[in-house]
Amino acid sequence: MQRGTRIAAIAALGLGVAACATPTTVTPVRTTPLDEVLVIGDDYARLGYIVNAGDDLTVRFYYNPQLDEDLRVRPDGKISLALIGDIQAAGKIPDALSRDITTAYRAHLNRPNAVVIVRRFASARAFVAGEVQKPGQLDMQQQSQTVLQGIAAAGGVTDSATLEQVVVLRRVSNWPEPLVFQLNLLRALDGTDPKQNVLLLPNDLVYVPRSGIADVNLAMRQYIFNNLNLSTSAGITYGLK
Repeated sequence: MQRGTRIAAIAALGLGVAACATPTTVTPVRTTPLDEVLVIGDDYARLGYIVNAGDDLTVRFYYNPQLDEDLRVRPDGKISLALIGDIQAAGKIPDALSRDITTAYRAHLNRPNAVVIVRRFASARAFVAGEVQKPGQLDMQQQSQTVLQGIAAAGGVTDSATLEQVVVLRRVSNWPEPLVFQLNLLRALDGTDPKQNVLLLPNDLVYVPRSGIADVNLAMRQYIFNNLNLSTSAGITYGLK
């Protein structure tokens, strides 16, 4: 039985059971207005990239190049440097980490002036699911991408897809709860509302629904929460069942 047929059968069975059972209240998914999403995204961009465990860093010293090091952030979020030992790296933007290293080296060097460069981003990925040709993980290490570019990288949409109610699930570092918002990408494609084609952030999940699903709550229940394992222990990861 094909996946779509299985979902339809399960849905029909659920409706039959519901008719005989006491009605239950389903808490709707709270969606965030796009204008608010764009403000949060701008704030995130201004803050800059936050270092994560697994990132590859280069620490350079302008006046003491013999101390330059290439390092990988350990699972505990720390890196080890000559003379000062362990220092916390994960959770900081590169500029803040550069300042912390410079301060720590002042006890040993006259002009430490350290700078941190992120060579490889361990968590620079997004996810595209639903009615696309190749659902799965999207590598974002090379360049910023928009939602439409992410869908194109997933092979484009299927014949049964709609771009009018694309759902994005987003978790932003230090933000209290996940953001769920809806995009009308047809308006971005015809040029009437380009802001609908938002820039992807690391760990975004983009869901392209089937044509006819106009309710974002229905889309979320039918796919995202029923077919994915969500883990938020350190950022957010998604595993397809």
